[in-house]
Amino acid sequence: MGRVISEVVNAEWIDIVDDKNKVIAQATRQQMRAENLCHRAAYIIVHDGMGKILIQRRTEMKDIYPSLLDATAGGVVTSGEGMLAAARREAEEELGIADVPFAEHGLFYYETTQCRVWGGLFSCVSHGPFALQEAEVESVFWLTPDEINARRHEFTPDSLKALSLWLSRNNNELHKTKLCQKVD
Repeated sequence: MGRVISEVVNAEWIDIVDDKNKVIAQATRQQMRAENLCHRAAYIIVHDGMGKILIQRRTEMKDIYPSLLDATAGGVVTSGEGMLAAARREAEEELGIADVPFAEHGLFYYETTQCRVWGGLFSCVSHGPFALQEAEVESVFWLTPDEINARRHEFTPDSLKALSLWLSRNNNELHKTKLCQKVD
């Protein structure tokens, strides 16, 4: 009994949202994943301003999409946290990016059998050096959108959706190839 109480007290609490992105409940991160509850997450496109996107190799310990490539930094928004605050926190935690301007690119909804999420889409320019969070990021490297598209089967599907939206919403000249969506 003591262990269960300790786990709940120390749990990361997440706002659960409805199909209109309104908060309807709170749950632990573990419960949110186990029941595929709809939640919020921040997605940050980190780019060099010259045509390359920073790619992360996720660690095998991640609770969703372990060991896949990720075209975005970011993660789950905690209960009561704003999207921009979550984006800044995640960029600093995962990559050591702090004190840089973030551009906001709106919201999007993404759903598969593994994930239901309202994503806040952001971008920033950074050239490193990067301080990787060992528990979440195995390595980073740069790719162009065309190179990402050629390797799309290696990527988390939600990060491809975020990248595709970022490229299209900004009529970005980097985008020469339409990124295909992976289907679960």
